[in-house]
Amino acid sequence: MGLALLGAASAAGYQESSYANTGQGGWKPVAAWCDASARVLAVTAPSGQGPVQPTTLLQWTVGNLSAQAWQYGPGEGAAGSIYTALTPAGGKVGGSPNFYVHTSNVENVTDPAYRLTHVVEFKVPAGTFRCRYVPQAAVLAATAKHSVVVWEQGGKVTYASRNRDGTAGVQLTGGIHTRGAGGDGYRWQKGGYTYTLRLGGEATPGGSLSVSRGGRTLSTEALLAYSVSVPK
Repeated sequence: MGLALLGAASAAGYQESSYANTGQGGWKPVAAWCDASARVLAVTAPSGQGPVQPTTLLQWTVGNLSAQAWQYGPGEGAAGSIYTALTPAGGKVGGSPNFYVHTSNVENVTDPAYRLTHVVEFKVPAGTFRCRYVPQAAVLAATAKHSVVVWEQGGKVTYASRNRDGTAGVQLTGGIHTRGAGGDGYRWQKGGYTYTLRLGGEATPGGSLSVSRGGRTLSTEALLAYSVSVPK
């Protein structure tokens, strides 16, 4: 099989795009990314079309970024899953891979029943990391401190966060979603606080999560990676 790419996947009703911060403000489309409990991982989307392509393996632990040159591919399907090999740059590709990205070819944005593709796990030298997944989410995002989920259905915009240590964060309803040339903005208000999630457009990816009160910004967190699924 060819490479398993999430960066520009599309379904009958939705299109999914995924991006990661490569450091110093640079953002790139990703083939897959993983919001695990102990870290956030991503592989940048290869630019070529062959079964094996160069990629950058990104890993954030406690907000610290590691970026390493790897090879992505080939991908092999088995029992509803796709295992795409990860091989260190310059390493021999072939046989049973020691490291891989596991995605689902059932829970997949190409099926109208799913708004996002399920990235199941990353296996890298540091270990095997299961990835959080919410099939009908409009946005999945990660900061150094939080996991973020946004649902949008029938004009209702809902938010939930989880702290990086696994404890529950904030749940918000009644949000407002605005779209413009520069990207998307999501805003919720609760108890005098305003929660704002900003996502850049395709030409200028990136984003932030901020909390303000009375017009004063209390906190701003840069996104590390995110997926957004929008109606086509």
